[in-house]
Amino acid sequence: MVELSVRALWLVLVLLLARRLASVPGQYLLLAIGVGASALAAPLALTLGDNPIAVSASAIAAAAGEVSLFLLWLCFFGYMKLGETFVLLVGSYAIGSLLFLLVAGLGLNAMALFSVLFPLLSGAAFVLSQRLGRAQDGSGLFRAAGAPPSPLRASWGQWGRIGAALALYSFAFSLSCGIALFAGGEESRLFTVEPVAMVVLGIGCGVFFKKARHPERPYGLYRIVAPLIGLGFLLMVLPGAPRVAGGFCVALGYVLFELLILNDCCNIVKANDASLLRVMAVARLIITIGMFLGWLVVFGAASLFGASAVAFELAALGLFVALVAVSLVLTERELATFATLADDRALSEAGIAGPTQEELVRGFAEACGLSRREGEVAFYLLAGRTTSFAAEKLFIAESTVRAHVHGIYRKCDVHSRMELMDAFDEYRTSEDAEQGQAESRGGA
Repeated sequence: MVELSVRALWLVLVLLLARRLASVPGQYLLLAIGVGASALAAPLALTLGDNPIAVSASAIAAAAGEVSLFLLWLCFFGYMKLGETFVLLVGSYAIGSLLFLLVAGLGLNAMALFSVLFPLLSGAAFVLSQRLGRAQDGSGLFRAAGAPPSPLRASWGQWGRIGAALALYSFAFSLSCGIALFAGGEESRLFTVEPVAMVVLGIGCGVFFKKARHPERPYGLYRIVAPLIGLGFLLMVLPGAPRVAGGFCVALGYVLFELLILNDCCNIVKANDASLLRVMAVARLIITIGMFLGWLVVFGAASLFGASAVAFELAALGLFVALVAVSLVLTERELATFATLADDRALSEAGIAGPTQEELVRGFAEACGLSRREGEVAFYLLAGRTTSFAAEKLFIAESTVRAHVHGIYRKCDVHSRMELMDAFDEYRTSEDAEQGQAESRGGA
């Protein structure tokens, strides 16, 4: 409960400071907090001893570190091309869970060691990924595919449905954890059920990616979420059925839903030219609130009716919540909207992304005498992006982007974005562009 509370407060703070955090100093501040706090969590508990103060201090550090690293990596994944985001999300969840299970099997000392080592490795991988991205396309860490904003925009109603579904399913997941903890007598298995479910999910999604006709649009997977969660709650209360199997089904359904929703949030953000950092922080905050409320219900029911007598009531509530989520909140109509959005994004990416477009913009920038940073800003301008969007992707202030825009206009001898696009079109059809493309192909 302490960890969930601190996680919620930290997410609210991130939302309040989102504009400042969407910069190079903000990025490295989150990275430092994420690595430092995560690496400090276990030593705090081991040093201070097994008491409420030590547990709370460790939970606070774990929450701040987890949120910071989660947001950074999710934003990095979110600006990938269609399909890549979901693959990276599933892969990171599955590989992280596999590492946890392997280390947990080595004992407490190994867990303490790797609880410090893994955050350091994550931070190093993050920095290397940023450098690799900049070397590949010059656009920095949070790079987009270059597609212009889609005409299909998510309404407040759609965002509300996404938020409600996230809250309901995370609420139901907490209920299943409460049943396992208080009524199941299987506390030791509670910490391994979800990681095992993530590993199995990674294997299952790997098969799906290989067999499906359009693996980049995994909307058929939504249909198995509610049946999995419903089956899990039934197994938790049926006489003779193993509760751990029920918890596994609920965890599998919930994690699949979370990954699908996060992937769709990334699609909507790119179509709406919005801030991915803010949207991911809001999504994580909704998940946290849903889990917090779920645990409140669990603790309240256990204190009123006794810990061993609440399994049936909590399972019935979980079934009801899953039914409401699938039938009233996130219906087939909403899933069809998500699929249409993915199709639209795929067409946009196919239309202007790719090395030819990047080479053209790079050649145009060189012909106009633009600096490297001005060329990066020009790329987003010619892709139809806003100055705020370019500022977030390049991790610079929006005022700095406007200054670069002024320099671009001056060097290109234009006075507006339309004139800049006209100048780029003239360059694209000129002999200079053809010569530049030939040189690029020859160099390759």
